[in-house]
Amino acid sequence: MSQLIKTNYDKLLAALAAAVLAVSGGWMWSHQAEIARLQHQPVAVDLAGAAYALSGLTSPETKPVVWAKPAAQSHGSGWLYEVFTPPVIYYNTLARSFTVTPPMNLADGGTPFGLELLEVKLEPYRLQLAGYFGESGDYLAAFVSPGQPETLLARSGRRFEQLGLTLKSFDVRKIEVANTDALPVYDVAALAVLLDEKTGEEIVLDSRQRKLTDTPLAVLRLSAQGAAPRILHEGDTLADDTATYRIERIQLDPPEVVVAKQTPGLPLPEIQILRPAGKEGGIAAKPAKTRKFSAPPKTGLATNGN
Repeated sequence: MSQLIKTNYDKLLAALAAAVLAVSGGWMWSHQAEIARLQHQPVAVDLAGAAYALSGLTSPETKPVVWAKPAAQSHGSGWLYEVFTPPVIYYNTLARSFTVTPPMNLADGGTPFGLELLEVKLEPYRLQLAGYFGESGDYLAAFVSPGQPETLLARSGRRFEQLGLTLKSFDVRKIEVANTDALPVYDVAALAVLLDEKTGEEIVLDSRQRKLTDTPLAVLRLSAQGAAPRILHEGDTLADDTATYRIERIQLDPPEVVVAKQTPGLPLPEIQILRPAGKEGGIAAKPAKTRKFSAPPKTGLATNGN
């Protein structure tokens, strides 16, 4: 078959061309009317007799906009970032932190800084176990909260609405204490299990120790006579008539606080590292044990459930 195609290739091409011509001729014969109409149809564009007139375009009104000055970042008034200007950042080797001002420590310059560090500690949890009443199966737990003068009383299942906490369970247990004696030693501990609605976690309050968070606090006092101590977090500010102090960083061990002092009239703040005078600092001392009260006191209580 292939040999036949090779020997008659020219004849096959001629036959195919003749077939194409025949089909084309037939199509043209059947569409003569449409072809004639297209050939005689005018294709020129009719122009209006009026002269061409230019139409002007109204340019939009633009007003120059003055960009607002960059706002300070949350880390301090000096932390400014402009669009086309890279920030200048320094590293203070003594404070072990980044700053936007050149590292300097004027502690030996003879000028009083105006602020002293009394203590560095961890922030207590917002609810503490103070004691309990009753017997097994019918305990009434007593709690205290910073900023609330009254004692809060509650049984299992009750919710502290203002604190966002729910008391899931409360129990008193005998817990074995590690010791070197041959005989076991036990300690009585009251345990309150709370559901923290802010984090969704369960928090256990143990009567043997105060519940602390991981947030460091600095207890500071202005050098002015009669100034009361203030408890501050990182980022907080403290001001007097001469300057504004910002707490840049709080460290627990060794206890120290990096403070930036901004004095009116000076372009840059003064940075110092404050340490407790004559103290090693650290976490506050262990509080007294939670007590089992014989009966609820008559005054100073806020009952949350019966």
